Amino acid sequence: GAASATGDSGAASATGDRGAASATGDRGAASATGDSGAASATGYRGAASATGDSGAASAEGKHSVALVTGVDGRARGRLTDWIVLTERERNADGEWQIKGMRAVPVDGKTIKEDVYYTLKNGKIIEAEDATPQ
Repeated sequence: GAASATGDSGAASATGDRGAASATGDRGAASATGDSGAASATGYRGAASATGDSGAASAEGKHSVALVTGVDGRARGRLTDWIVLTERERNADGEWQIKGMRAVPVDGKTIKEDVYYTLKNGKIIEAEDATPQ
């Protein structure tokens, strides 16, 4: 499914697989919790989070955050934004435990605008495929 919040301080949440959530107002929050979901926050100080596997989070407003916590997640932002990436690995019980997390600013040099990144072996790298599967 799809969810959209267009006013200031709005919240949009998509909970099914391949869902999309978008928050376009200032201080808006968009959350996609299903696998291959996409979340986008385009307003000032917005937050986009994708918690499902292969999810994508995009921050497009000034001073916003894009956060991914699932397996093979990817995030992108623009100047003044931050991206937060999570790397997971399977433990002995078959559970996907957190291996590491990194939070970095989009500076236009090390972390480029509008480029999806992921965390692999503790290193931030450009994601091979920017489109959720």
